[in-house]
Amino acid sequence: MIRPSLHSNHFILEAFDCDRWCPIAQTLFHVADIEALCSILGTASDKDPELRRTYHLDDEELAALTARFGFGLDRSLLESANLVIRLRRWHRLCEAPYLIHTGYELPLLLDGRKKLARMSDWYPPMTFDGEDRFDHWVAEGLLHREEVLEPFDSPVRGYLGNRTVYYTLKGEEWRIPASKLIWEASSKAGGWNEYFERLEGMLYGYENWQNDWWIDIGLQGGGFGRPKFCCPVTSAGLAWIEAAGFRALPPIESPALAIA
Repeated sequence: MIRPSLHSNHFILEAFDCDRWCPIAQTLFHVADIEALCSILGTASDKDPELRRTYHLDDEELAALTARFGFGLDRSLLESANLVIRLRRWHRLCEAPYLIHTGYELPLLLDGRKKLARMSDWYPPMTFDGEDRFDHWVAEGLLHREEVLEPFDSPVRGYLGNRTVYYTLKGEEWRIPASKLIWEASSKAGGWNEYFERLEGMLYGYENWQNDWWIDIGLQGGGFGRPKFCCPVTSAGLAWIEAAGFRALPPIESPALAIA
């Protein structure tokens, strides 16, 4: 089978510390021969032709990767014994000029750099990956925890509702009701937008310049929390889009859009 080639075949190999619940070592590499990488991953990649998933590598797969591409991660240089070696595709957010909190929530909370963590997903299950590591520090008295369940009117594909777990440092508990208030306000104001995004970023502990960068990138990608549509436009239509601050498409005669 010939797998489709992507514009960028960059990957990140990382050592993930299951105690700190974050990566502690990473290396970036380019793969010219995707088939060679797929052969190392074996049947796990059969249903993932673009290798968009995150792969956990055993010692044999890591050795094969090192032998084929000439690099790897030396476990002897890493302090933690509770490591998982992971492989994932590079994402454009890896170029952010600061450390995005996602995936580093626990150490950033404990260090005081992150002020609020919000983990939200459908349930069951009644837990998220790594929740026991967060709760360890709750039991130690360093973190505050709050859980909110929002049941659906009826099950959706076997899920019964939405579950959100909040964590803050002790003394920062006020950020949880503030976060809830922002989400409630967005639902009554036409939906999520860059202004709510900025408020949430401030609650999380991002600096102003970091919020500026994030919102600028988000607006370039089509905005926050809105459906994305594409249509051909004339030069006059482009001028209309620019005048609208790149937040809307110009009036068009066709095709008609039916939005549910």
